[in-house]
Amino acid sequence: MFMEESEGLATPPPPADRSLSDLQSDDASLRSLLGVLLNIRTLPHLVLIMALSAVLHLLANVGSTTLSAMGFISLAGGYFFTGLLSGSSRVQGWTQLPETADSEESTSPVQRLFRSFRICIFPLVMSGVAFSLLLLLVGEQGALGDWSDALPIALSACFVVWSVVQGRGFARWLASVAAGRLPASQDRPAGGTLVSSVVVVSILSLVVVLLLTAFEWMAPDLEPAVPATASRNVLFFGAFAGLLVLGWRRTSSLRMQASTSKDLHAFSVRWMLLSQALITWHLLTMWRHWKLSPSAGLLLTEELLLMVFTVLMAIWGLTSKSFRSPLRLVSKTNALPMGLAFGYAYAGSVAMLTVVLDDIRNVMMAGHFVVLLTFLWVQPRVLGGVLQNHEDSATIKAIVEQSVIAPEETLANPAPSPDEGPTSEETEDASIGKDVAWQKPEVLADGVEWGDEPIELLD
Repeated sequence: MFMEESEGLATPPPPADRSLSDLQSDDASLRSLLGVLLNIRTLPHLVLIMALSAVLHLLANVGSTTLSAMGFISLAGGYFFTGLLSGSSRVQGWTQLPETADSEESTSPVQRLFRSFRICIFPLVMSGVAFSLLLLLVGEQGALGDWSDALPIALSACFVVWSVVQGRGFARWLASVAAGRLPASQDRPAGGTLVSSVVVVSILSLVVVLLLTAFEWMAPDLEPAVPATASRNVLFFGAFAGLLVLGWRRTSSLRMQASTSKDLHAFSVRWMLLSQALITWHLLTMWRHWKLSPSAGLLLTEELLLMVFTVLMAIWGLTSKSFRSPLRLVSKTNALPMGLAFGYAYAGSVAMLTVVLDDIRNVMMAGHFVVLLTFLWVQPRVLGGVLQNHEDSATIKAIVEQSVIAPEETLANPAPSPDEGPTSEETEDASIGKDVAWQKPEVLADGVEWGDEPIELLD
């Protein structure tokens, strides 16, 4: 759940340090973040990003890639500056609609709709400032020289980073789903992973065949038939089987280690099913773009959904890092402008890659390939992080239990209380040296009064 506005968004640590309880709390924090980003008081900002991204995307396709890249970067910078200033109540009043509706009853709904876009004026002004700074730095007379032609290439290269962020965001969400409603933590015999593996592979294979058949039914140039589906997609099924083998081999020791506890075993089975399903989905989407040629409308819808989810996961990840950082970069008050800044940067990367690769399908295939590789990398890390956290917790618990219980020797021979007299051994020890005449030790400068002045030590 969200913490106070000054403390940032409370989200869990990265996958390497995750426990099952942390993963179970992810779903609540994600819903809270959705509530902030989809607030009706800031809805015009979301409408504006879709409109301006479409215009700049069209501008890139007609040949003005440099101007389009500068527009995307400026808008991202403008909303970033707005996010940095969102701690001010005045800036919040400029960028959010009031809680109560306008009292003017004579105003029509259309007029109220257009008036609501006044909250976009301040971020657009900040975007103008960012555009001016960009010209001063990399324009024709810029301080760093004329690097404006390199902006489209730099923006398109960021697409790899956005795809990695998307893959890690998917992994965090799936891990929280896999950690929900687990059985109680109880010991179980090690092993038993073969049956669960067969079940998971069977489910994935059945779903893949059904989806591939459905996609071929929707393809206009193919005659759908299940035998034809198998023969036309031999290469896809080979890649599907190879990814299954790779995923199971890389996690075999971890799954065996998790099989000793009921909750960890259930989590590992769910995690392998969900993570391998996402890997298979990205593989299937790449194959669909390459062989089945989906319609332009479907591609646009998929691109929009991916952008929304990537922005959401990026802000989710940023809030986690900001919560542990003294900078507090992202908080509840600036989550929306920071998310929109990332959204403009992501949309700009897609637009630039569409021009470079000549087809949006190539862009989508490249993005899905990067996400697939990211998932293959994250798959054993998430499972290993949960197991390591569980082992560390068990070790700490054992140390605490050992330190609390007193040793048996102490319980058998308790120390005498201060009220009790000395024991016989202590009386005997006290008699030692009773006939010795003890003299007062000599003290240098006896009787001298020392002042409070500091003493300076010299080398």
